[in-house]
Amino acid sequence: MLSSDLEIGFFLALLLVGIFYTHSSSIKFFNILYRIFPLMLICYILPAIFSSLNIIDASNSQLTEIAKTHFMPSCLFLLILSTDFFALTLVGRKLLGMYVLGAVSICIGGPLSLWFGAVFFPDELLWQGDNAAWKGMSTLMANWLGGTANQLAIKEIHHVGDAVFAVMMAINVLFSGLWMVILLFIAERQDKIDDLLKADKSFRPIFCHDLKPKVMPKLTRYYWILILMSVFLMVMFLTNNLSSFLAKTIADHFPALFKYNLTSDFFWSVLIATFLGLLFSLTNARHVLVNETRHLALFFIYIMIMLMGLNFDISALSAAPYYVCIGFVWFFIHIIILFIFTVFFRLPIMYLAIASQCNIGGAASAPVVASAFHPRLASAAVLMAVWGYTWASLLAWYVGFLMQSIQP
Repeated sequence: MLSSDLEIGFFLALLLVGIFYTHSSSIKFFNILYRIFPLMLICYILPAIFSSLNIIDASNSQLTEIAKTHFMPSCLFLLILSTDFFALTLVGRKLLGMYVLGAVSICIGGPLSLWFGAVFFPDELLWQGDNAAWKGMSTLMANWLGGTANQLAIKEIHHVGDAVFAVMMAINVLFSGLWMVILLFIAERQDKIDDLLKADKSFRPIFCHDLKPKVMPKLTRYYWILILMSVFLMVMFLTNNLSSFLAKTIADHFPALFKYNLTSDFFWSVLIATFLGLLFSLTNARHVLVNETRHLALFFIYIMIMLMGLNFDISALSAAPYYVCIGFVWFFIHIIILFIFTVFFRLPIMYLAIASQCNIGGAASAPVVASAFHPRLASAAVLMAVWGYTWASLLAWYVGFLMQSIQP
């Protein structure tokens, strides 16, 4: 049995390399496997299986705490760093407005769908403790508004239990996968749907210029690489001390703010990392090592997902059908609000599709859906999806407390 941090860390690193290798493999079996089970879900399930078979004992491991303290703020910093606020002006006000409306509909749908659960099957859901329904739903909201990094951040801020977190991960995979298939189906028939809805086709298409990283002189590039590395190390190692100071100060002078998690070290780590990411996104740092920084952030995210998978309790799946019902109501509210505005303003159906996918799907799948409607919309989709990283954690944190007030 593997029990030490060194053994567990080495095993998970080898496992992650194996997962990445098979994911990029041309073998038909693996292609089908990853088409059914996304990479993120595999990274969560496999460690859970090894833990349940007693191959790994992570009960005394400190790896999760290390990852939470150092990796998570760094991930958010790297992801937010690529936000290009100046290029967002190229997207167009209507498409950008629909994207914001999509985020608002998710924030509205969360409390309403939880109220639905409180009315129709209150005894099947937990309302108190780490695995309370509102806590799990706040992590799902963070994922739909931003991405996996935001979901992991909210898990720590709201002290969400691994059981309900695992269920929400499965629900996210289910709904985002099905919705993407539906949107690709709609893309093939967008002209007929626009005619049916009597959409004003003068709004279509909106082109966003192909955005390319700014080319800088080699000396200037090295200069920004050094700055970026310094800030990254500062985020990784120093935000913990600053966040601890802020949390302790607030706890000593404003103890009433404890119920809003404002005395949490991790909350302030996320806030500081978000602020630094936004600050440096306004500089040339966002043009340096764009792909490399994003890949590094994703690597940290997958490591954290694997560590959390070690604590997965399979008995949590017993409540999954009820959460699927709640998720369906939530998703329906999101879609119906976007649909009403699309019809009222006679917008092409592509506005609904891209705005929704930039929220639900995130930066990975949004350009795929956007390209299905028109190839030159991919850049706009990436811009809006990345923007979600900047506000997802704060919105999910706030709406989470609104959902906490909903009781059967």
